[in-house]
Amino acid sequence: MKKSISFIFLFLMTLCVFGQKNILIIPFDAKMYNNQESKAICEYSGVSYDKSIEKIRTDLDMHIYSALKDSMNVSSMLRTYTTDASTDMEVVHDNSVYYQSDKVVDDIDKPSKKSGAPNSSIIAGEVVSVVTDNSEKLMNVKFQDPQLFRDLIQSYQAQYIVYLTQFELLGNYSDPYAVAENTYLRAIKVHYVIYNSLGKFVYGNIATTTFSAKVNDLDQICDQYLPRIAKQIARRIP
Repeated sequence: MKKSISFIFLFLMTLCVFGQKNILIIPFDAKMYNNQESKAICEYSGVSYDKSIEKIRTDLDMHIYSALKDSMNVSSMLRTYTTDASTDMEVVHDNSVYYQSDKVVDDIDKPSKKSGAPNSSIIAGEVVSVVTDNSEKLMNVKFQDPQLFRDLIQSYQAQYIVYLTQFELLGNYSDPYAVAENTYLRAIKVHYVIYNSLGKFVYGNIATTTFSAKVNDLDQICDQYLPRIAKQIARRIP
């Protein structure tokens, strides 16, 4: 009887393992890091700008991994401590072409209309330029070499790839009184896109959260606010 129960338990565990999705996380490139508040945060936390990037990238990756690991098989180019993974990350970043698009697009090979360029309209016979607000535009990505994507899929046996394309930490300076009193809010915005194993774009969005400008402890920012970002991204995995 005990042997039967053990066999059934092992069988169910095997089904769970093989039934789980395989996910690959690609961390953001350091050059796609934009932190308007870095001076105050780095000075308070006693770290260099480069070290702050490294910590935020590593901790964000860790929190996404933790949010997914119970229900999916997760691989990460930061958590796989091999030379190959490190080299893969460099190759991926070097071959990435970034462009702005709407949050949900139909095809990664079809960049959106000219982003960042002003729109023109004719008013009373005159051409008037209207400035476009791109603050909510998604930073999308495609690979210069399509074979690179196929190699990634094969190497990591991934069913889905989650690519973090940009990290932003921005201050809301719209209220000068709040800025003067240091009571304004900061926003963390992480752009990400999801592909399936065929290289088809599945989903893209910007995960966001806010916190007080009074919080300058880098450890606190990573421990308290990055998990919120990670959970938003994890919920969007198909």
